Amino acid sequence: MSPRVVVLGGGIGASRLVTALARVTAPGDLTCIVNTADDEWRYGLRICPDLDTNLYALAGLANRERGWGLEGDTFRAMERLCELGERPWFGLGDRDLATHLLRTEWLREGHSLSTVTAELVRRAGVRTRLLPMTDAEVETRVLGTAGERSFEEYLVRDAANGPITSIEYRGLEAAAPAPGVLDAIATADLVVLGPSNPIASLEPILEVAGVRAAVRESRARVVAVTSVVANVPIHDPGEELRARCRSALLATRSLPHTASAVAGLFTDLLDVFVLDDADADEADAITATGLELRLAPTIVALDAGAADRLARVVLSAMASRT
Repeated sequence: MSPRVVVLGGGIGASRLVTALARVTAPGDLTCIVNTADDEWRYGLRICPDLDTNLYALAGLANRERGWGLEGDTFRAMERLCELGERPWFGLGDRDLATHLLRTEWLREGHSLSTVTAELVRRAGVRTRLLPMTDAEVETRVLGTAGERSFEEYLVRDAANGPITSIEYRGLEAAAPAPGVLDAIATADLVVLGPSNPIASLEPILEVAGVRAAVRESRARVVAVTSVVANVPIHDPGEELRARCRSALLATRSLPHTASAVAGLFTDLLDVFVLDDADADEADAITATGLELRLAPTIVALDAGAADRLARVVLSAMASRT
């Protein structure tokens, strides 16, 4: 019988791993619980960047080079907004807008985000189950000396620039897990913390009421894939932006931008940590905490073969289960 795998994650990094896991696991045995704390209202539409990134990737529709949005999309609506004097810093493609229009209409009709997401998944022909972490609206706020911004304002509009002092998850204290979240974790054979921003993406999911306890008490093996690779130069502007953001957010926890710092955030939950082999010099610091270690190339980007190999390394965490 194929293992039941649950991935917790955010957007681009998680979507690459989830898409590979979908290729090497049986249909229906993979669930992805997705961060929704960076969702935004823009132009009257409910935008769910991480849910959509995973949905488009699993449906084979994603712009793989950019990591977000739809392949071949145009931006005529955004161009027209510019002509009307707006400055639309959050780019919404013309075909992408259809997703947001439907989602917003269904939400305003009273459907929950999890119900809406399930229907979008069904219509896309995706077999992997996508679950928002909660049906409640949660908003990550980035606080600094110059005031506060939403996470997307900080990341996209301001390119992760400007000093920040702390992060708050507004609405999280009252948020319940979306239907299916706790059950998926409780019945999983393997729980994976994906290579997502540990503060902006993983922490909000784990801080939804009952989720961290469910992971800790699950019979599943729990493995994390590093989101930080320190010893490989970054040349892609998008990856550079995401690294700058990770570094700044880890600094709000007085942590360096290292894989071992990421591992330390989740030591109480993990059995296995997957470290990029370029950062093998951090291996001793991680194994000293009692975690099992896997070394593997974790930068997969556009290489489907590399992504599949990483997925198999993640699944190998099952092999040492006692």
